[in-house]
Amino acid sequence: MCAYFRQLGRGVFVILGMLWITAPASGQTNASVSFGANLGSLTYQTTSTPRQCVSAYGPVSYTYVTYSNFNYIAGDNTSYPIPGSTYSDIGVGGRYVGSGNCPIYPLGPNISYVGNTYTITITALGPGHPHLAQIVVQGYINPKYLVLGLYYAPPGHSSSVDYTNSTLVSSTTTTKDSYSNSYSITQGESFSYGSPIKGYKDSKIDGGASTSSTYTQSSTTTDSTAVTVQKTTSLAFKVPGPVCDYCGVDHDYDQIAVWLNPVAIFTLTSIGVSSGGSVIIQSNGYGFSTWDQPGIDVYYVYAGELNGDLPIRPATATAFARSWANSTAFIWPTGDGPGLTASDEQNILKLDPYWNCTYKSPVSDSTDCSNPPNSTLYTQTLNASFPYQQPEPGIGPDNTDYKWTYTNTDMVGTTVSQTLSQTFSLEQTFGVSVFGLGYQESLKQAWTTATTYETSSQFTSSNTSSAEASITGPTCSVQNGACNPIYPPSNAYYPVNCTPLQLPTAFGQGNNMYIYQDNLFGTFLFAPYGQ
Repeated sequence: MCAYFRQLGRGVFVILGMLWITAPASGQTNASVSFGANLGSLTYQTTSTPRQCVSAYGPVSYTYVTYSNFNYIAGDNTSYPIPGSTYSDIGVGGRYVGSGNCPIYPLGPNISYVGNTYTITITALGPGHPHLAQIVVQGYINPKYLVLGLYYAPPGHSSSVDYTNSTLVSSTTTTKDSYSNSYSITQGESFSYGSPIKGYKDSKIDGGASTSSTYTQSSTTTDSTAVTVQKTTSLAFKVPGPVCDYCGVDHDYDQIAVWLNPVAIFTLTSIGVSSGGSVIIQSNGYGFSTWDQPGIDVYYVYAGELNGDLPIRPATATAFARSWANSTAFIWPTGDGPGLTASDEQNILKLDPYWNCTYKSPVSDSTDCSNPPNSTLYTQTLNASFPYQQPEPGIGPDNTDYKWTYTNTDMVGTTVSQTLSQTFSLEQTFGVSVFGLGYQESLKQAWTTATTYETSSQFTSSNTSSAEASITGPTCSVQNGACNPIYPPSNAYYPVNCTPLQLPTAFGQGNNMYIYQDNLFGTFLFAPYGQ
């Protein structure tokens, strides 16, 4: 037995055992190598022929070995014949090679076989070694969603935050926790900032679809398995405050950007060896499915729609139904379908740590609505609070414009992560294909991926992101020479119709606010000061 090293992907090495074949004097034998669980195996025939030659140093006996009749046996036991053969001479070595009429090593011809979504290459390695067989399987899965951003609502119905010029509003994800211990994952491609997101359909790139100009993707240096999807400055987006000034900060009006037609692209690679191949799962980023509209489909849902405080808008129900994926083109796990389930919606809501910090949350509720915010997830961007105050009677509310620049977070921010599980579908072309079978075999749980949202390295190496906010304070409606109601009010307000409730003063109602940057999504959080 001999061994050699081969590099796969970025910085990943596997030690491959190679079986030393001592050819018989003559005759044929059958052999095979395994590509690992559900990637199948390669069978072939070895033919040994005794030969002689006369070198400058005398006669030499050697065995000429031919490898032929290759067949790829897929995971479903389907056989695919591979034409061609590789060969090498064994026994002629050292000074005898090419001496007299002794042959040089006749390596090759190498074989490259292209099947449906996979490629098998067979390479002659030289005397004393068998051939090298490798399979590369490319494909993608169809998750129901991917969260691309979390936008926190500012205080006041006339206030807004403009993220148009922000380049760090993003989502960094990895699926490395989805796979059993017998598999390893790495980054299959290296993305730079601005790499396009392409359309996919019928197991290939859809040439009729334009790439996305509103979102791009890049790799992250903090986690070689993760991909960052970020908004571009071509996407103009303003986040308004709640309709009721007297609610202050109400996180029912936080908006979560949900990507509803993503495809997650992977490459499975394995070297065939006698004892079973080692499968490497390479993450190749994301694309979008053109079974949906011919473009990336991102929908902004209010946190209040998901926690029950606000009615679900008809547009939300339609978007989350994903009816375009309810066709025979997709295979779904038993009992599941294309629409987002209640469990999916609650998982999306979990990515907003303040989802329960609304008009129903009393000031004293420090468990769910911590003040100040978690110092690992959030970094304070101003050294002082900014005012959100009611003016004196007869004076209009103050309006102040702010511009906040994202500052480099401490490296502790890279430890922020949140893992969510969801089911996915496969297009029919992948259902019983080599990729479909091979990817499913790699999972800890069938038809389920664990997507981890984590901090992007861009947050520790860039300060190019900014947000511009226009904050307008609560109005003063004068009755009997005084403001009525008074802000902060003595009780909570229902934000939909701005009516007082028999509840304690709610979280978010304060005269001063702090601003924090979110180290997971690159947006800005407003938090009351001094509650």
